[in-house]
Amino acid sequence: MPGYSEKAQPFLDAIGAAVLSSVEVRDWILSGIPTASAYIGSTTAADEQRKKRGITKQPFWANYWCGQDSRCTCRIAGSRSLESDAIFFLRNTAGRTLALHVEFKHPREAFGYGQPEGYPLRAACFTRTWAARKSLLPHDDWATTIFCGLEAASDPRINAFQRIITHAEARIRIPGYPLA
Repeated sequence: MPGYSEKAQPFLDAIGAAVLSSVEVRDWILSGIPTASAYIGSTTAADEQRKKRGITKQPFWANYWCGQDSRCTCRIAGSRSLESDAIFFLRNTAGRTLALHVEFKHPREAFGYGQPEGYPLRAACFTRTWAARKSLLPHDDWATTIFCGLEAASDPRINAFQRIITHAEARIRIPGYPLA
């Protein structure tokens, strides 16, 4: 049986391909996010990100960890939430860069303790500490989004994410998005 990452990767690959290739998809994902208006029509910093990240087991935009240090302030105390499934760096015409943090949840997959609440903490922390993290691009702003099933969307903790996209919505907007 494939591991979690192997099962999630086809979904994340479709998201990644669409974000990197389509301004329409980027704008759609950003819709409703507080900083969205400054980044509508943005381009990706994919070449810079690929170069900065170097060789990884998964795509250059996948699995950014805050670290295993128990002093890490990027998570809820006592939680195991230490990672963003994907980060895409978007640059606007003013030269500002947004780190778009993406979480993926399989249908009927429950949140771990502190997981949704940890996403904005991690995104804000990465924005403050990017210079000390060798795999992150410099960025000015952050945003969080989740791709999930309807059951996760009904969990009140999901409001920690700035943008909630169901698998059904993603299949309509993202070419090649697998059936969940």
